[in-house]
Amino acid sequence: MGGSTATNMSRRTFLGAATVAGVQLAVFGLAGCAPSAQGESGKAGGFTAGTYTGEAEGKFDAVVVETDFTEDSIAAVRVVKSGDTARIEQPAIEKMPERIVDAQGLGVDTVTGSTLTSMAILNAVSSCVEQAGGSVSALKKKGASEPSGEHVDLEADVVVVGAGASGMGGAIAAAQGGKRVIVLEKNSNIGGNCLVSGGYLEYLAAPDDARPAMTPELERYVEDVLGSEIAAQSNPEVVDAVRREFEAFKASGSAKLFDSPNYYALDFAVTTGEGLPVEAYLPVGKNILALNQWMTENGFEWIEPTFAITGYQYPRWSGPVEGVNGEGYFDFYEDFIAGGTMDIEVYLATAVDELIVENGAVVGVEATAEDGTGYTIKAESVLLASGGFSGNSDMLRQYNTEWEYPEGAIPTTNVNGHTGDGIAMATKLGAGVVDMGNQMMFPFNDPVNFSFEDIMGAFGDSPVVNKDGKRFVDETTDRFTITSELMKQPDSLGFFVCDKKCSDYPSEERQETLLRRGLLYRADTLEELAEQMGCDKGAFVETIEAFNEAAWAGEDETFGRYLFTELSSVEEPPFFASPVTWAAHITIGGLATDENTHEVLTEAGEPIPGLYAAGETRQDICGVGSMADGFAAGQTIASR
Repeated sequence: MGGSTATNMSRRTFLGAATVAGVQLAVFGLAGCAPSAQGESGKAGGFTAGTYTGEAEGKFDAVVVETDFTEDSIAAVRVVKSGDTARIEQPAIEKMPERIVDAQGLGVDTVTGSTLTSMAILNAVSSCVEQAGGSVSALKKKGASEPSGEHVDLEADVVVVGAGASGMGGAIAAAQGGKRVIVLEKNSNIGGNCLVSGGYLEYLAAPDDARPAMTPELERYVEDVLGSEIAAQSNPEVVDAVRREFEAFKASGSAKLFDSPNYYALDFAVTTGEGLPVEAYLPVGKNILALNQWMTENGFEWIEPTFAITGYQYPRWSGPVEGVNGEGYFDFYEDFIAGGTMDIEVYLATAVDELIVENGAVVGVEATAEDGTGYTIKAESVLLASGGFSGNSDMLRQYNTEWEYPEGAIPTTNVNGHTGDGIAMATKLGAGVVDMGNQMMFPFNDPVNFSFEDIMGAFGDSPVVNKDGKRFVDETTDRFTITSELMKQPDSLGFFVCDKKCSDYPSEERQETLLRRGLLYRADTLEELAEQMGCDKGAFVETIEAFNEAAWAGEDETFGRYLFTELSSVEEPPFFASPVTWAAHITIGGLATDENTHEVLTEAGEPIPGLYAAGETRQDICGVGSMADGFAAGQTIASR
């Protein structure tokens, strides 16, 4: 049905694209290449027949296209090279050539959620048209589609709004419980923010052989958490339980990382540091532990050993062995679904417009597909899993209580679509919201795409300097503190600095692309690196030398840092620097819900019958761990 694609979760569906990760500051220009084969010289129909090659910049790399022309038509378009996130670019790679050839024009619609790749393909084909002697301006007037007037009525037991981490977790759990499930996703892919995140999930169920060593520094970290001001203000029963667990751990003689659901909750409350009680994180830890166990039982392969990430220095994180970022989760889901008999249909490029209410209960949704097809879907339950609102500048400002946002669009790491749609639809029905001012930034993103996928160095480990070549923060502290300090630096710009020890990611080929784009600097001496960065050489060299001494000693007197690894120091050439800046990353506040049932509550605290929420759409849930929240919500819905 054109832009509305129903599927039983085939491999093709999971390879569908996602969307623009963040605010694109610059749309790169097209660059044409010489034809790879030149046809006859006649120009009947406006083209010189033959095959031509065109190139244009996509989000992360050049997109190269071959276009075949007869004398009077565009015969074929092939994308022969691209470098954007696979699930995000794939729908454009599949659909855009077909649209161009069918329309014999360049005015075709871009693919929802795959805009940058779509535009790169159009620009590359435009280059081919110019080489073939055709008129780009004339062809741009051809191809715009007319909206479909079709309307479709459907029924299901459960409608899930959003096909990201929490949405797919909820869909699978509900379907496992025997429910007929329809998932609606406004983008042309499945995966949501997982596709542009590191894909990191807390691995609370990790066996000892998957845990790193419990070092003296990590023991000190646990003691700091227990002795923190937030711990002193928290439920003493939980804090005392953690103390007993930690003492028992030390008495056991175990050399592996200490952890427990209680400690996870306390650590997260301290790290997030926004006044949420430790009780808010206890069910989160429980749900993540249960999801860990379910995934492992069903064959999921974890990265081992677990590790730390930016802003969360306790090394309990892991992710899929296969795939880039969080793609591996959706490969796993696909394989799991293919091996069962669950009734799940997914409609891509289909946005939910409003909730259907009858007699005070939510009984379905109205939706519109990319091609204009309208849907009325009746259901017993609706699960809102459409993410938060980090991609909605107006909404961020409306609820902001902490940040000094600049004028204009607020940059975001998020994929297209995280604009608070589910929250807005529910509040129209009187739903309450909680903690909406709790907005988490991610401090280390490239300043063009606002993505952290290509930052060289060890997150939460490598030193970060400002434009003056000086450190300004403890790199192992929480994201709120790091971002606050980064915002105070000139142009809110920093540089992630590392050496040869960190040169295995990204790949050498990718590094060359980043160097070409000015998103990475490389030099054989610190002085040369400082010159490329535009920093004062003396200040930069002095800063790195002092940092190295602190890393060797295991104590940084300037900023109080004491967590270092073998990757921390910067001493072995070649040296690298990645420019970084902040961007809106996660909104921790959201719809008020019943913690046990996931039912959405009114401002008066009463459940809205038939309406549920999971993941970043509801309060206090964020990150890849939201798939555990979705899974728990799906189980609850299936039990009713």
